[in-house]
Amino acid sequence: MASTERIVKHINFLDGLRAIAALFVLFSHTWYQIWPAVFPPFGYGHRPTGLILILTSWLYYGHFAVVVFIVLSGFCLMLPVIQNNGILRGGTLQFFKRRARRILPPYYCALLFSLLLIWLFIGLKTGTQWDISIPVTLSGLIAHISMFQDFVTTTEINYVFWSIALESHLYLCFPLLVLSWQRFGSIKTTLGIGLFTYTTIILLEIAQVKEIPPQFLGLCFYFVLGMLGATIVFSQDQLWELVRKHFPWHFVVAGLILTIIFFCYVWGFDIAEERFAFLDTMSALGTLFLLVAASRPGANKVRNFLGSSPLVFIGTFSYSLYLIHAPLLQIVWQYVLHPLHLGKVFEFVLLLFVGTPLILGAAYIFFFYCERPFLNTRRVSASKVTNNRKRG
Repeated sequence: MASTERIVKHINFLDGLRAIAALFVLFSHTWYQIWPAVFPPFGYGHRPTGLILILTSWLYYGHFAVVVFIVLSGFCLMLPVIQNNGILRGGTLQFFKRRARRILPPYYCALLFSLLLIWLFIGLKTGTQWDISIPVTLSGLIAHISMFQDFVTTTEINYVFWSIALESHLYLCFPLLVLSWQRFGSIKTTLGIGLFTYTTIILLEIAQVKEIPPQFLGLCFYFVLGMLGATIVFSQDQLWELVRKHFPWHFVVAGLILTIIFFCYVWGFDIAEERFAFLDTMSALGTLFLLVAASRPGANKVRNFLGSSPLVFIGTFSYSLYLIHAPLLQIVWQYVLHPLHLGKVFEFVLLLFVGTPLILGAAYIFFFYCERPFLNTRRVSASKVTNNRKRG
């Protein structure tokens, strides 16, 4: 069993990585607000040109941050399981209650917030990325209330909400995955889920089924990779200790990042979009290896950077930031920047450097009232256990 002290020590590091992913999503959607680059029905195909394209094209790939979130989710949920000798703490029902309390109240507050803004301020199409979120239909409202918007009306009301529903469905599968971990082990479970996922993706590609994007199916496997990452980092099994010690984690992370950049540059937006299942897999593996690399003992610049106070602070309310940033981008653009007629480039720069602090402030206020009251107390309890052990 991994010690509580060792697990608690890595909480700040995880918050810092979560903050970077949330900021990447925010910056990417700031870019999309000005240049809705995906072709209909998910955008208008408007893209910058020339030097601006060269300097900002990396912001097209904010989708990779969702992969990071999913891997992190599997990693974090697996920590108390490892701490509890591989058993789901409190059983399946208690796990579902904890997840519902943690995820649903802020989500429904953000849903109501988005609906109010649509009703009062941003309910008309303006040629921006926000247009894919309106109008609101009855079927879309029902799907979002019942958390099935990852299957239908995926962009309606708030175009980031699809991933919240998808992650909630992964939570429903988590107890079964833990059971498989117990019976078949981490390696067999990971390989089995990977084989099933990619076989399904290949069959859908062969059948030319376009209604089910393969990159969404891959997120199921990336969740399991997060669970594997927690096992590698915190398990005291001798095999994993040898892997942690001798595998060149940092070099592999750097290699994967460079490979992703290379393919995105060579393929361009459209081909890369078609091959997100491949690129996302490398992103997920890179996140897994980064988690292990930053967890290695001794001097660790990566862990120190991710554990820095500003990133940890943003990481504490990254969920709130993710939930409400999209409609706020539309508000700032529609009522503050666009009336000035400054042109797209200046709108982007101002939205990035002026809009970001405003949205971060609003997200923290939302966190304070709509998320913090529903935080689970596991982290505090772990700290208390650590202090008690030290006293003993």
